Amino acid sequence: MKLKKSLMVTALACAFGLGVVSPAHAGTGLENQESPEACQKTQAASTFKFAIYYNSNYGGAYRNIGYSVYDFADERIGGAPQGGLQPLLFCHGGAGNLQGIKNNAASAKNKHPTYYSVVYYNSGYKGDSDWIAPNSGWSQLAGTYNENASFAWQSL
Repeated sequence: MKLKKSLMVTALACAFGLGVVSPAHAGTGLENQESPEACQKTQAASTFKFAIYYNSNYGGAYRNIGYSVYDFADERIGGAPQGGLQPLLFCHGGAGNLQGIKNNAASAKNKHPTYYSVVYYNSGYKGDSDWIAPNSGWSQLAGTYNENASFAWQSL
């Protein structure tokens, strides 16, 4: 009887644990690549909480991003190879429109009320980084200015 109860509690704990997904790990690439939230809505109207801009002072083209990006040059839909690179591109018109985000971003905004948005110098969430506090932005990235390769949501 105790074994059954123990197994049941363990199963419930595992099921609950697997059902909790933070914004940092929820996406598979499809949302960042194809969601209307990325390029068809303004940053103010988008449910995606991070925007990355081509120019300093939030200028030029930008893209709304909802989920962590392992490599701006190859954001795989579903995480699996699809034959060739699948870069995230700037959109919304202006300078930099349709250019790849990797190593081309100058500023960023974080609308999330809880999580920090972190832009990394290298792919895979590595290297120098710029931590953008909840509900704030950097009008000019410091450690990753035009040298940015990945993005992740983080908490302290």
